[in-house]
Amino acid sequence: MRVSTLKLAAFAAVALTATSFASTGHDHTLCSGFVPENDMKIPVGQVRSLNRMDTPTAGISEEQFNQVIDRVEKLYAAEFTEAGAKLQANRKWNDPTVNASAQQSGTTWIINMYGGLARHAAINVEGFALVACHEIGHHIGGAPKKESWWGSAWATNEGGSDYFATLKCLRKYFAEDDNETIIANTQIEPLVQSNCETQFATRQDQLICMRSSIAGMSVATLFMDLRKETKQPKFDTPDTKVVRQMDHNHPGTQCRLDTYFQGAICKVDVSARLSNSDYREGSCAAPVDTVGLRPLCWFKPD
Repeated sequence: MRVSTLKLAAFAAVALTATSFASTGHDHTLCSGFVPENDMKIPVGQVRSLNRMDTPTAGISEEQFNQVIDRVEKLYAAEFTEAGAKLQANRKWNDPTVNASAQQSGTTWIINMYGGLARHAAINVEGFALVACHEIGHHIGGAPKKESWWGSAWATNEGGSDYFATLKCLRKYFAEDDNETIIANTQIEPLVQSNCETQFATRQDQLICMRSSIAGMSVATLFMDLRKETKQPKFDTPDTKVVRQMDHNHPGTQCRLDTYFQGAICKVDVSARLSNSDYREGSCAAPVDTVGLRPLCWFKPD
């Protein structure tokens, strides 16, 4: 009896400590980042090409790196303020880390953007904007939330942040551009083009959908390289996996591409806010919708 009582007391003490930590102003860091932790480093002046050879002609420039972050800050500063927080974007251009991350320190909500990721050959402006949007999504991407051992965490989970990136953020981001000119010389896959044209009535919305798909393929190619995979993800070969419970971690490469695509073709208005408790609000969800749903390769509906 005495041993059981001691065990119970110890557990209660740990739980109280965790609860106290969760409710104070301590930092809450999303350690895993945009991609799982990895040892790839790309210093300033180098890039990581897809044939594993370093060359000086891929990735995005420091100017483009800052321009993307500038725009994302401009687009979401007010929404963070409405949530009682301040958006802080840490521009780590000189850091060779191939990743990005989000954290909260009291009412300062942070995204960390690393130059190593920006210098990878798979990354274009569209792809880097998607990464920034994903990190914003951890803060305001709504349900489903990551789970911690004391309950739901502050952060939208990985799949949810991917979905937010194309469902909301990139639509706002690309709305400021001449997308017709930007993608004029880019070959758009027929499946992407037909879905974007079917789902959206205006040419601008169709183009934003197509450009969001370009962004999705950019980062999916990055995942493929980091995971040393040989199978190229494709829009017409969706992941057939159906999870038995919500996967809060990083989905597989094809599954993440599927999520970007479904977010891009969901017709819900960009201004419809997402809910921290009901994943249906502000997004496409069954049984009302049949297109633009969160893929079942990571998402488990109620």
